[in-house]
Amino acid sequence: MGQNINFKVNGIGNGMRLDATAGKHTVVIDEPETLGGRDTAADPLSTFLASLIACENVMAQIIAKEMKFDLQGISFEVEGDLDLSGLMGNLEVKPYFEQVKVKASVKTSETQERITEMKEQVDLRCPVFRTIKDAGIPIENQWVKAEVSV
Repeated sequence: MGQNINFKVNGIGNGMRLDATAGKHTVVIDEPETLGGRDTAADPLSTFLASLIACENVMAQIIAKEMKFDLQGISFEVEGDLDLSGLMGNLEVKPYFEQVKVKASVKTSETQERITEMKEQVDLRCPVFRTIKDAGIPIENQWVKAEVSV
């Protein structure tokens, strides 16, 4: 079939803060003071969204090589909408993102058609994107050619 890789992360909680280790790397996640944290790091949901665009970036690099695509750079904006009452105990409200929107600005000499072709491959192959999409959460992924600064 293929090659399976096992991902393992360990974490120690201290109040709302979690210090996690993934191999030799440390990831710190906290909540803002308004939610009972100390605001020493990004919150879990923002970290989740950062994982999404990090994964898309990795996939873009891999796919650009496969396509012989001139990828000079890429920047992302991502946002997710969530009704906090769901995670605070209102079982009638979903405790996860109602929708996620990604906007990527691609620095390239390629056409918008080629950018769209690469984005479609990322949509199919990015594990984090597919996890969100296949869970039935509406996700928009818009990739456009970066404005050339003069």
